[in-house]
Amino acid sequence: MPTSTPPPAPLTLDAPDASRGAETLDAPDALHSAGTIVLLARTLDQQLRQSAETDAPTFADLSVLRQIERGVDLPSQVARALRLDPARVTHVTDRLVAQGYIERTVDEADRRRWRLRLTTSGCARLKAGQNHLVASMDHLLAGLSDDERAGFLRGLEGVRRVLDGLATP
Repeated sequence: MPTSTPPPAPLTLDAPDASRGAETLDAPDALHSAGTIVLLARTLDQQLRQSAETDAPTFADLSVLRQIERGVDLPSQVARALRLDPARVTHVTDRLVAQGYIERTVDEADRRRWRLRLTTSGCARLKAGQNHLVASMDHLLAGLSDDERAGFLRGLEGVRRVLDGLATP
């Protein structure tokens, strides 16, 4: 008879309790872990904004540009893919259109919808922003050992796989 593996220990916000077993002692604090992820994202966004450029892209700008590059060309699809509020995506796309990084065209099949397309300068902006983001991430992670860095990146890949598998609202 095959044996099944027990489920992982639940994440807990409680202080570790030795009576509950070793798994709980090693379980990360969910609030602390989530807060660390949010802090990392906010720090990267701040570093993008602190660029010498006057119209430096935000993390949201780069995320929207990346989705459009991947072929996601309807604002509603961009909002779902990024799990952002549609009004936020409208605000970001309005700004990117004004800056000349994307173009908005009426969908010929349904004139109520707008299609988004990167411009040449939008492609260049995305590439430059990605390079800046890589440099910022390298700088932030420089204090980690090689093993910690590899574990962090492997963990992020796993988290992304799980999140990509979730149904979008």
